[in-house]
Formats: sequence, structure tokens, C-alpha cells
Amino acid sequence: MAAVTGTGGKGARSATPIVTDAWALQCFLVASTIVMLPLHWALGTELPWIFLIGLVLAFGMVRFSLLEWQMLALAAALSLSLLVAMMQHFQGERAFGAVYNIAVLVLLVVFINFGRQLDHAGRGRTGLWPKDGIYRAALFAYAAYVVFIVVVTAYASVSGQSRITFNSLILGNLGELPGILGTYAANLVVETDWINGGTVSRNHGMGVYATESAIQVVMLGAMGAIYLIRRRMYGWAFLVELSILPMLIPFGSRTTGLAYVASLLFLGLIWRGGLLLGAVLVGPFVLAGMVLFGPDLLGAVQSSAQSLADARAGSTETRLETYKLAVRMVLDHNLILGLGIKPVDPSLAEIPIGSHSSVVSTFTRAGLIGLGLFLAYYFTLAVRVIAVQLAALARAARLNIESRLELAYLGRAIFVVLVWYLTEDLDVPLYHTLLSGLIIGIFWNMSERLRHV
Repeated sequence: MAAVTGTGGKGARSATPIVTDAWALQCFLVASTIVMLPLHWALGTELPWIFLIGLVLAFGMVRFSLLEWQMLALAAALSLSLLVAMMQHFQGERAFGAVYNIAVLVLLVVFINFGRQLDHAGRGRTGLWPKDGIYRAALFAYAAYVVFIVVVTAYASVSGQSRITFNSLILGNLGELPGILGTYAANLVVETDWINGGTVSRNHGMGVYATESAIQVVMLGAMGAIYLIRRRMYGWAFLVELSILPMLIPFGSRTTGLAYVASLLFLGLIWRGGLLLGAVLVGPFVLAGMVLFGPDLLGAVQSSAQSLADARAGSTETRLETYKLAVRMVLDHNLILGLGIKPVDPSLAEIPIGSHSSVVSTFTRAGLIGLGLFLAYYFTLAVRVIAVQLAALARAARLNIESRLELAYLGRAIFVVLVWYLTEDLDVPLYHTLLSGLIIGIFWNMSERLRHV
């Protein structure tokens, strides 16, 4: 019984979209945006395009869920703190950056709302479920990422270049751009990262920074695997699963890598029969590969991981120092409303003070109010992920394996995102906002309908 994937009956709620040509166009635009991730990265059009997509989707929004209200409240608190700060001392570029961050949070609400509608939408004229179109687009984008990583890694190794960068083809040719615009104008492909007795090359991927690329890979891989699972192509889904962790190593994102490994516990709980099936189908090929290439491959992976860990040994200490500095500044300035912005002072820190943690960032900019609202959103989502996995286990006999695995993969992706929030800013990277919003929205709506199974 595919009870969680249906669209009618008692499960029908306010998230049901009005299926029209406009709705079909919205689905097409979102799917094409995911597929065109490499193109937007090369052109530098990611920022205006995703905001445009968000504007289009905003016209079809339905009644908000608790999660969306929490995020909107956080955006409102950040706006209030920014207004108070600018009335005291206006800082143009920092204010622009803060407005951008708030706009990204609003975008997240739009994408979560659209994800909830995706889960409720019926089959289109082609017979394809709308969310399957999104999952398929993610699979294509993930395949493009695999090719990108292999080609860039091979080229950097052969050429010996430790830094590869170029201006994006459109935004990068508009001259010197301030703040976040300048970030999207320059594409860093390979960078020389932290020095600890030597330099190390780190693949930057197609995100704003390497850690966004890492979380992109996790989310695209999860969504792509779901598409294969819903097509009952379990062996291919298992291969996608096997490829994700090696794909994360070149980015050097320790938090994302560890979170992904920890998230595998979800599969251990949910994917019992499916895991056995995948092992039977793929096991012989994996064993043959390990016999032929295992020693060399294992040595290469260990060497790469150790090199990145050693070379980036100072990054944790740097982040902790900026966290402490941000907390002290908020305590001295305004504990309730925060600073309104993330200050920049090269004499104190190389990065904006309060960056590299969504928890610290919201506290820095909106004080206790912002911190409380963010934690409310965070724990609401975390508790829902845990509750849904337990509910899926309890109702396993009434759910088919595709439904159980979809819930497991979405939950695992959200688990990694929640850990990622602890060391990264949720309100900066746009493709992360799009992908995580869709995943959270679909998962939230599936969890609502799971109650009626």
C-alpha cells in the first residue's frame, strides 16, 4: 500500500495545488533550474534566476505550515534588528548584505511551500508525478556533478595547478561588484586552502563555497536515489549511495562528511529489505572492484582525507575565535536585538564576525529573539524527522518499500542539513536554499499524511 504517496482521501490538506498550466510551468521551471545548475554556475546567473523563480512560485503559495511561520518570524526579527542598527549607524554594503540574507530566508519559505504542494499534486498529462520530475532533475544534476569532480580533479592533478578560477561569463563581465554580487561574479574551481606545513588543493565545486558544494552533492544524491527507488531501480540507487561519500572528500567539508556518515543510521533502521536487495544486485560488482582496485583505491582515499584534515587544522580554531568575538560584541551592544548585521573588521577576523554558523549568525544579528526563533525552527524540524522515522517503522506493514525509503532518504538529507547549519550560514547559498526547501517541504507534507496511514 503506497499510502503516503497518494493524493486523495483523508490525507488531502490545504497544501493541494490547483493543477493548471501555470502550475505545470512552475514545476518545469524548478526542474530545469536544478538541471541547469552547472550552466548558471558558469554564467553567474544563479542569483537573479533563483530569485526570479522564487517570485514566480510566490504567486501560487498555499496556507503556511508551522515551519514556514517560524522562518517568516525569524526574517521579521532580523529585519527589525537591521532597521534599529541602521537608524543608529548606516553601513551601506553591510546593510545590503543583511537584506540579501533576509531575502534568502523568505525564499526558503517559498520553496518549502512549493515542496509541500509537490507532494500533494497528482499525475500530470505525461503520467509523471510532479515530484518525480524534480527527483529526476536532481539525478541529472548529480550525474553532472560526478563528471565535474572527476574532470576537475584529473585536470588539477595533471596540470599541477593549485588554484583555478575564472570570472563567470555574464555577471563576471560587469566590472567590480560589491558584496555577494562579487561572490557570484567569480568562480573558484580549485583553491589552495589552509597551510599546515604545506599547501593543499581543495575542489570548490559549483557552489558559492566548497561546503555548499558538499551539501549540494548530498541533497542531489538523495533526491536522485529517490527517483530510482520510485522506479524500483534499487541497484542503481545503491550505486548512487556508494558514490556520495567519495564525492564529498575533494570538498574537504569535515562537518558534511561526518554528518553524511552518521545519517546512514537512518538506512539501517528503514531500509531492511531494500538494503538486502541492493546488496544482492550490486554486491558481486562491488566485491570484484574491491579485489581488483581495493588496495590502491583505499590508499588514495585515506591519503586524500588525511591531507585535507591536516591542511585545514587551523580552520576550527579560527571559527571558534570569531564565534567568541561575536558573542562578546552582542553582549556589549544589545543582547535582545543583536547587532543587526555581521560586522567586518580585518584587524580582528578574516571573515565577517558571526559567520560560519547559523546559530551564531542569527544571535549576532538578532540577539536572543533571533536565536530563539531559529532554535524553534531547528528543533521543530529535528523532532519531526525523528518522529517520522519512528512512525514509518511502526507502520511498516502498511507502507510499501518505496514510501519507506523516500521518507528515509528525505529524512537523512534533512539530518545532514541540520548538522550543516551548525557550521555554515543557511541564508547565503541559493541552490542550497532551493534544494533544501524542496526536500523539507516534501518531507513535511508526507509526514502530515503519514498520520492517516
